[in-house]
Amino acid sequence: MTFSIKALLLLSGAALLVTACGNDPKAANEASFEAALNAHYAQMKQCVRVGSAPNADGIIQEFRTDGRVQDKQLSFYNGLVDLGLLDAVSYQKETKNFSGQVTGKADWVGYKFSDNGKTFLRPVALETGAFSTGARQLCYGTPQVVEIVGFTESAEVMGVKVSNVQYTYKLVDIAPWATDPALSKQHEWLPERLSNQRIYKDDDLVLTNNGWAYHSHLKK
Repeated sequence: MTFSIKALLLLSGAALLVTACGNDPKAANEASFEAALNAHYAQMKQCVRVGSAPNADGIIQEFRTDGRVQDKQLSFYNGLVDLGLLDAVSYQKETKNFSGQVTGKADWVGYKFSDNGKTFLRPVALETGAFSTGARQLCYGTPQVVEIVGFTESAEVMGVKVSNVQYTYKLVDIAPWATDPALSKQHEWLPERLSNQRIYKDDDLVLTNNGWAYHSHLKK
């Protein structure tokens, strides 16, 4: 019994489809790299730092409000309060002269993340590292790979195989507050980032026992 050329082509196409669907995560190809990048961004997302490391009361930023000290960022934090991302707390603090003597009290306002705002924070466990300040990151969207533009042949570097991957991505699952003027006035680059459907980037991926992974995951 012989197969027609058409039948052979159909079988070949089916074999290629099965191979593509069952992609080896350790293979140095577009599918493996895209999966590794999307897995990384599903955790890290894209975020902006707000304030400083929280104090014992959860305060991430504070301003004196008795008229003697003004700060142009005050409107930014009030805008985040209006969006339901922060809570504002009023209190008084002692004032001191140059010699350290208490001279009275002044009115202050402090800001901390609201219960709603906390749902958009990057987990603390992902904020570790040499450059971590303890400040929290408010996440506004998740990068998703659009296209793998190219990649270098994998090479051994410090005992591991590494490939530099060039790709484009767009943001998905954008937070409902991300387009508010309160954010764009503070971060002028944000509107373009949200609307750009092909943001270019390149990153190093490393080969692990479970397949390719974003370079930072090798340290964990």
